[in-house]
Amino acid sequence: MLKIFLISVFLIFSNLAFGKYISFLDPKSELIISKYLGKKFLIGKANYSFLFWDIYDAELYSSSEKFDFKEFAIVLKYNHSITKNRLVKETIDDIKEQKKIDQNKENKWRKLLESIYVKTDIGNKFIGIKKIDKAIFYYDDKKLYQSFDQEFNELFFNIWLRNDSKNPEFSKSLLGKN
Repeated sequence: MLKIFLISVFLIFSNLAFGKYISFLDPKSELIISKYLGKKFLIGKANYSFLFWDIYDAELYSSSEKFDFKEFAIVLKYNHSITKNRLVKETIDDIKEQKKIDQNKENKWRKLLESIYVKTDIGNKFIGIKKIDKAIFYYDDKKLYQSFDQEFNELFFNIWLRNDSKNPEFSKSLLGKN
């Protein structure tokens, strides 16, 4: 028993010491991302926590070794349950922090988010894929929506990718700058 324990500890620390990272993508998620990006490269990974809650882990993939804002995928794996209403509110609030939008646009985007978001549970995955002319959203490997609204797509993904995000260290890690 002690031997198994020591081997397990060694393997854990050897992965940490040699910088090996094991992605949380399952084969279905891998196929979804490859369908849109072809060959994919892990750009960065980050964990989003608030106070003592571990909210989600994130991975950012690009179609090239250097991040390309035109084609990429963000994968979120939830470590905490979040209600649909909370997700919609937080997303709209984040968008409004980036840009002043009129009430009609806010209502339109709120309705859109209410139609595609679901309550998250621990272990669920959200995949957002950005292509040049569209964005595609998946939840637990099920396609939810495809958006051709370039303004919405840019503001949505910039929640995680902009320099002045709510958590700049998170964004830097996700973009592989740490």
